[in-house]
Amino acid sequence: MGINDLKARAYELAGVITTQQLKAKYAAIAPLNLCLKASWQEAIAFLETKPVSDQTTTKTIGELKTEVYILAQASTPQQLKAKDELLRALNFSFKASWEKALNVLKANQQDFQAWLANPPEQYKALFAEVETTSKEFSTKLKRAKQLGEEAQKMATSLDHLAQEAHNEAEQMRQEAEIAYRVAQQAKLN
Repeated sequence: MGINDLKARAYELAGVITTQQLKAKYAAIAPLNLCLKASWQEAIAFLETKPVSDQTTTKTIGELKTEVYILAQASTPQQLKAKDELLRALNFSFKASWEKALNVLKANQQDFQAWLANPPEQYKALFAEVETTSKEFSTKLKRAKQLGEEAQKMATSLDHLAQEAHNEAEQMRQEAEIAYRVAQQAKLN
């Protein structure tokens, strides 16, 4: 195993994505010189004998899966691996992989939120334009809904008027028919 393989295995066992996180999570690993292959082997040996970190985690694999799937907006490990380069190498049959995926996704989310809070100037203008356009669209949508409601009321009113006109025409037809019969009867008498 090369040093990169050892490093990846240690990260997977610890559920971290950087050496700094690994040293922060495990006090026993902090003093190791992780530039050396032997130190990585020692770290892996420690992690294999003591899988729970100094900061105890109480989440079950099911809880981790749920949280990871929600954060990634995915429903399968294949979809997760397609979302992020760092997730492709993980074996999702291990709890440590789910923990690492959660850490990666949370870090990505924090990075994105920080970027959104202070985007570059070129994006600030774009975001302002999007917000203005969105407000205009909302206003026009409200107006369109109002016009739709008014048109619906007019159509209902026209239906009532048409029904009344039909009823009046029917009544006039009946009256004309009765008048015709009366006139015919008067001629016969």
